[in-house]
Amino acid sequence: MIINRLATRAVSTAFRQRAAAASVQSTAGFHSTTTADAKVAVLGAAGGIGQPLSLLCKLSPEVDELSCYDIVGTPGVAADLSHIP
Repeated sequence: MIINRLATRAVSTAFRQRAAAASVQSTAGFHSTTTADAKVAVLGAAGGIGQPLSLLCKLSPEVDELSCYDIVGTPGVAADLSHIP
């Protein structure tokens, strides 16, 4: 348990340091403002991974348009997503 906490802390610290270095590099030649113009397509949206992924994408402010596709025509995913504004 202690090893997992230490590993998690080390990984999160490494990600923070890398993100800070990337933001310093990216501001040199690019604008710092971002726009949310992401279009996301979830293939296999009725599956065990696709359904929660679709719900998370629907809740994300960075996703403008979400398209869900699956071989089977189950209306459950569309019903779940229709309840989220």
